[in-house]
Amino acid sequence: MLQKSQYISTRVLTAIILVSGLAAIAYFGTSGDVSSIFLIAIFPFAALFFSVSVKNPIVSLLSYGIVAGFWGVIARILMRQSNVSAILEIALIYFFACMLFHAFTTRDLNWKRSINVMTLGYAVWFLFCFMEVLNPRGLTEAWINMRGFYPSALLFAIFCSVLLSRYKLVKILIMAIAIYTIFAFIKMMIQKYIGFDRFEITWLYASDSYRTHLLSTGIRYFSIFSDAGNFGSNMGNITIVYAIIAFNTPEKRLRIFYFIISILGLIGLFMSGTRGAMIVPLGGLILFCLVIKNIKLTLTGGILGIFIYIFFAFTYIGEGNQFIRRMRTAFRPNEDASFNVRLDNQRLIAEYLKDKPFGEGMGLAGVEAQKYGNRYITTIPVDSYYIKIWVQTGIVGLIIHIAILIVMLLWGCYLIMFRVKDKQLKAILTAMLCGLFGLMLSAYGNQFFSQPNTQFILFTFMACILNGPYIDRQITQEKESSKVNNKIETI
Repeated sequence: MLQKSQYISTRVLTAIILVSGLAAIAYFGTSGDVSSIFLIAIFPFAALFFSVSVKNPIVSLLSYGIVAGFWGVIARILMRQSNVSAILEIALIYFFACMLFHAFTTRDLNWKRSINVMTLGYAVWFLFCFMEVLNPRGLTEAWINMRGFYPSALLFAIFCSVLLSRYKLVKILIMAIAIYTIFAFIKMMIQKYIGFDRFEITWLYASDSYRTHLLSTGIRYFSIFSDAGNFGSNMGNITIVYAIIAFNTPEKRLRIFYFIISILGLIGLFMSGTRGAMIVPLGGLILFCLVIKNIKLTLTGGILGIFIYIFFAFTYIGEGNQFIRRMRTAFRPNEDASFNVRLDNQRLIAEYLKDKPFGEGMGLAGVEAQKYGNRYITTIPVDSYYIKIWVQTGIVGLIIHIAILIVMLLWGCYLIMFRVKDKQLKAILTAMLCGLFGLMLSAYGNQFFSQPNTQFILFTFMACILNGPYIDRQITQEKESSKVNNKIETI
């Protein structure tokens, strides 16, 4: 009886909303207010999407991931608008809200998952960055505008750690990133064979990015990413992650699919023309050889790594290809004028910061910080994520930040090597860790590491890795339960 009355109430409520909506559309229609009609019309779809996101928070996480992943496109389209970053913040807040509503309505989230080396490390980083407001050289406006760099990062790490604690969600994440890679590859091919769209052309010339992308030696493509450096490094990550997963996937069709994604990543890496991105798959391969605990695979990986190094450093095979020729210079740094300029810039920065252990202040690194005023340090390009951290927070902040990344990496290695038993889960987590290690290495030569898309990869991958033992126990319990059920059925 109670269920029936609830059902009738739901129908009545739906009818009231429907009638009210039609009445509102009719009213605004007579007044010619088209925008209000549109908002009312999409409200039911928005409410439905919110309901689905609350029931399945992975939907809200992937929604934020889409905004973060396509942030380069969004920023180029709206580059003349102010407060564009609010879109990213709204998507992030939406994820947080859905997680909290889900927690209050179902109470099926284990909040103990929120305490791990990543969240503790970023809590320390948050406190340090928060205290940077006291830096006498800093500016409050710049400090506030860097809010996505510390409070948002900590909250995102916490919610990802709580959510990504089931094997099913890990596999959904892997598939979603694979589909995203296909979109990125298609856009890159459009740029190559059809050309840049008007927003991309405007960005190239308005930001002087044409100097680093439209080179005499060839065009550096950037697809849907913020720039070629970001694109190349992330495609390097895709290359190593999906190659490792493919080798350890038993299903033939899925294995072929993951191999194709890895190849798309490799092509994207070369077409980005980002020399420093070569370290991503190579660094990932090195870590794979150390973590896998398999002599045969370690030897195979080591031989492959040596072959790649010899190919680029000591041969001229494929020199006629502009992308191979450009990548080869990464293995011959003495012949790279750009690399030598970066070293000169780092010497100037070191001289300037020698009496500033806490740096210049949050948000005051690189030529992009000139919007806050003219300073000597903002005339020097940083050209590196770690150099950017160094300029903003000094040697103290740099040591803290690198220490956090190293501890996360080492703890991830320990968990995968000694606490995770399931072979497929171990392979996926190993792939994620190797990709992250390569991205951390590549961050020395590019500023991409703080971009929304890379931060999404960092926190989601790390959350999966740190939840590895917990997920592994779930898999074991499900297998044991399945065996018991099979025995009962046989009896």
